[in-house]
Amino acid sequence: MKRIAVGLLVFVLVASSFVGFSPVNAASFSDVPATHPYYKYIIKLADAGIIKGVTATQYAPEKSLTRAEIATLLVRIKGLAQDTSKQYFKDVAPGTWYYGYVNAAAKAGLVTGYPDGTFKPNNAISRAELAVVSLRLLGVSQSVIDNYAKNPIYLSSDEAKYTNHWAKGWLTAAIMPKYQVLPWRMPGRLIAPDAAANRGEAAYAFYKVKYPVKRGGQLYIIQEQEPATLFGALDSMAAMTQVLALITDAEQGSDWRGNWWPQMGRWVPTTDNGHLVVYSTPQPMTLSDGTKVEIRARVDYSLRKGLKWSDGKEITVDDFIFGTLLYLAKDMPVPGLEPYDRIAKIEKKDNYTISVYYTTSSVYIKYGLPLYPKHWFETNVLKTTLTFPNTIEFVLKHDETDSYLSDVSYTLPKTIKAAIDAKVEDIVNSAYNTKPLHTGPYKITNWVQKGYMEFVPDNNYFLGPGLFDKVVVAFRSVESGLAELLRGQPDVSIMGVINAQSAKTLSANSTFLKTYKLHNIPSVYWEHWTVNFDDPNNLPADPKPGTPYTHWALGDYRVRQALSYSINRQDITNRIYYGMRPLCYNFVLPGTAFDEPTLKNVFVYDPAKAAALLQEAGFTKGSDGIYAKGGKKLSLTANTTTRVDRVQTLTLIQQQFKTIGIGLTPAPMNSGDFFNTVLPHRTYEIGEFAWGQNSILEPGGSTLYASWYIPSQANGYSGQNYSGFRNADADALIKKWDSFNMTERSNAYKTFAKNYFAKYMPEIPMLWYDQHDAVKLNIEGYDCGLDVGAHTWNIAWWYRES
Repeated sequence: MKRIAVGLLVFVLVASSFVGFSPVNAASFSDVPATHPYYKYIIKLADAGIIKGVTATQYAPEKSLTRAEIATLLVRIKGLAQDTSKQYFKDVAPGTWYYGYVNAAAKAGLVTGYPDGTFKPNNAISRAELAVVSLRLLGVSQSVIDNYAKNPIYLSSDEAKYTNHWAKGWLTAAIMPKYQVLPWRMPGRLIAPDAAANRGEAAYAFYKVKYPVKRGGQLYIIQEQEPATLFGALDSMAAMTQVLALITDAEQGSDWRGNWWPQMGRWVPTTDNGHLVVYSTPQPMTLSDGTKVEIRARVDYSLRKGLKWSDGKEITVDDFIFGTLLYLAKDMPVPGLEPYDRIAKIEKKDNYTISVYYTTSSVYIKYGLPLYPKHWFETNVLKTTLTFPNTIEFVLKHDETDSYLSDVSYTLPKTIKAAIDAKVEDIVNSAYNTKPLHTGPYKITNWVQKGYMEFVPDNNYFLGPGLFDKVVVAFRSVESGLAELLRGQPDVSIMGVINAQSAKTLSANSTFLKTYKLHNIPSVYWEHWTVNFDDPNNLPADPKPGTPYTHWALGDYRVRQALSYSINRQDITNRIYYGMRPLCYNFVLPGTAFDEPTLKNVFVYDPAKAAALLQEAGFTKGSDGIYAKGGKKLSLTANTTTRVDRVQTLTLIQQQFKTIGIGLTPAPMNSGDFFNTVLPHRTYEIGEFAWGQNSILEPGGSTLYASWYIPSQANGYSGQNYSGFRNADADALIKKWDSFNMTERSNAYKTFAKNYFAKYMPEIPMLWYDQHDAVKLNIEGYDCGLDVGAHTWNIAWWYRES
């Protein structure tokens, strides 16, 4: 076992300072800009005279910290006098700047040397040693550390390398929400215990020691939209995602930086660690009923031992299996099934590990299976207990368009899927919509519809209960939300409350900025029109490639192109969003490997092209200036939510269209009805809303454009291809989007964008979002630099500083 070089520190930090340099106001550190991850910690400690720079203008946050500096720091903390009475270590000689400090620290028992009589004063302190020092200063006992060491958890990308590290208990405690003394090393979110700690990390650690994590109080969050449900299998609303982060966790963790790490699981499956195997040649497998399948990949999924649901019941791999069966149940209206509808077999290795055999090599297989509490549904819906054998086989059937056929698919044993199929309607309408049982730092206790939700700490959360006694998430319009912010009421404002106009107003409000930090965040969400290719009153029951589009005008791609060329996007961003929203030309992030930049020349404002396309499609202008064909005017209805900026956008486009010769009637409506009924049932002509990516690593989009994801009567209105776009050649490209071959993937996205998205326009992109969050200055832990996924993704670490 490696010796802990800095000794045992058992006192509380009162004041501290890095050594040998002149005090300086932190605002003048040229190497610590406001965007630096440790800016707050460095600036506060330096302004308080607790730490110092290496020069009058340089802090050197990346510079390592030596043992001599730590010894000096500890002597100053204790207020001890330097000791020059004798030489304690043969390599700490009289005349060195640290001589008296190291001696004093050694005399007081604050530091120890090595068996050979040396102290190694210029050796760098490791990150593990920094964790030990910090936790000792907080008074964390050895028994607590020993308990953590029994089940080391680092939540880092390199966790597997250090599960037997000498400091495993200290490292685990150091990243826990209740202590938070060690930041992960970036990039890559590494625990990196043996790497030299740097001065930025030390500032963070000593800040957390001087101002320890606080528990208690209430956190008040506001967001603009209210979720339609909290049953994640039934919806994909961004508003739901923000709330679910409070009450859910996953096998794997990810952040807006693109890092992945084991969270509730013990590993992230990769080809390197052997838990992800992609077969270069498909492996034949014969199921127990004689069905022959070809296996293209195997993935091992895991759970940490001792995990519990919020009711205290143990989480096991049976909950993975049950969640998968939920998605595959007959007529279950899930937003998307990929890749769960390609499972051939699940083998239970034990209660915490399963191997899943897939008939696809989709890149999405590495992300895990849906996790739902089997015991809750057994008690509250199924009214029976399901017993899963060690091996379950899946005979999952698809039609000629590759759409999953839930009604004729089955499991072996057949009784398993059949039991769930029989209760799908009850499952969909169950109390799980409003009070789900979950796995996060908080649990929901109350939901006042069209008002707010209330949450309390989940004492069964594996990282410890949430740090607030109560969290309230309220739903506020832009107007009412701004009024509350100006009164200083919310702690955090996310997800649409602060629009571009409000952001401009608030950024110039000195009173507001004394209470809040305004975060202006680039977004992966894009506002668009989804255009229905079919007549809402004459929808095909089972639309597939080859089935004609039924909308008399929008079924013609030339009309859809004309609509796009008639929209002045720059005018929209200037007049409604103060120029803050960038123009959008694609459904993936610009500048990424999947982007096709030539689309910039397609989604532009060009009235002449719009007029030519309409005339080519057989339209002529009437005496009222509106185009018509066969006696029918080109007058369309556009549905959206009641959000003010969307209504303003449709009103502005209505004016733009009128100058071209197109009629448009804005029809705003309740968001719940819009997202849960109108879109999936396709009872609209044009719908305006937003999509977004869940990860910067995966563009996604198959559920939006693949023909097998058209919601219809035949599939129980499951899927998100609301336009009804159906094209066999496009489907073939979409299947390549989840290839593990990066070149094949990126080429498939680009080809689809050029040849299908830009021509057929199932969606008409308009603007990328500008996202603005307001966070009170005394709320610690908020961490969002890109509007992807939930802004509350790490809420387990949020607390209110005193």
